[in-house]
Amino acid sequence: MGMGIGWALFEEMIIDAKSGVVRNPNLLDYKMPTMPDLPQLESAFVEINEPQSAYGHKSLGEPPIIPVAAAIRNAVKMATGVAINTLPLTPKRLYEEFHLAGLI
Repeated sequence: MGMGIGWALFEEMIIDAKSGVVRNPNLLDYKMPTMPDLPQLESAFVEINEPQSAYGHKSLGEPPIIPVAAAIRNAVKMATGVAINTLPLTPKRLYEEFHLAGLI
């Protein structure tokens, strides 16, 4: 879930429009969440046998990342009425979108 929060709120590859060079090519410049950036998370495993799988297993790795960004985006839309379709939802991007919508 932490990776999904990072994808939704922090992570963005910045590319120079003129040169095409990535402007944040390293971990010093590419913003990823650290533990203080994340809420306390709790996960629960629901064990249900999957008959189509070789051993009855389901996915556990990266698939849980995908719905996190959509859930955060939809929470912003439900709270403000503004549908933002570009990630990450940085404070700057939120300000710009809210300004365009007349909320600020």
